[in-house]
Parts: sequence; structure tokens; C-alpha cells
Amino acid sequence: MDEKKAWVIWPEYFDAALTRAQGRKVKKTLSIANPTLEMVEKAVQRLGLEYKVESDKAYPGDWYEKRGRVLVDKKMSKGELLAKMGEILIKAQRS
Repeated sequence: MDEKKAWVIWPEYFDAALTRAQGRKVKKTLSIANPTLEMVEKAVQRLGLEYKVESDKAYPGDWYEKRGRVLVDKKMSKGELLAKMGEILIKAQRS
């Protein structure tokens, strides 16, 4: 999957400990503590979208820590995708 033709999703987008300026992209109510690459991958799987995991990548704002990222097929807007993934992550963390 080509980065130019996919949404790039970083675990940092869902990290409740981060501010918007630090990289969180979803509302606080859709964020969780310490999201991992595996958690993000499972959320994408639950949505049934095509994806590719790149575990050797580092978020630009946190370049020294390689937490990885997921490339996701552009089947919906990025905002809609992040909101749906946030809901899945919240439910997964509660159970």
C-alpha cells in the first residue's frame, strides 16, 4: 500500500496523555491511555478496511520513539475514520 494513497494513522492520535498540539487528533472522549500499534491495528481490522502496518516508523513529533504506524485505505474521510477507531478503542479498553 502506497503512503500517498492511504491515510497514515499513528497511535499518538488516540493518546489521552497528549494534547492536540502534541499530536492527539481525536476528542478526549475518544482517546485512551497508552494506545499501542497492535490496538490501532485491531481497530482497523474491526472496520474491515485494507491496511498495512509499519512498525519501524516514528511519529514526527516523537521522532526518537518508534511506535509504528498503520496505513489505511481511503474508504472514508480521515476524521470519520479516526472517530470510528476511537470508539472501537474505547470499547476494547472497557472490556
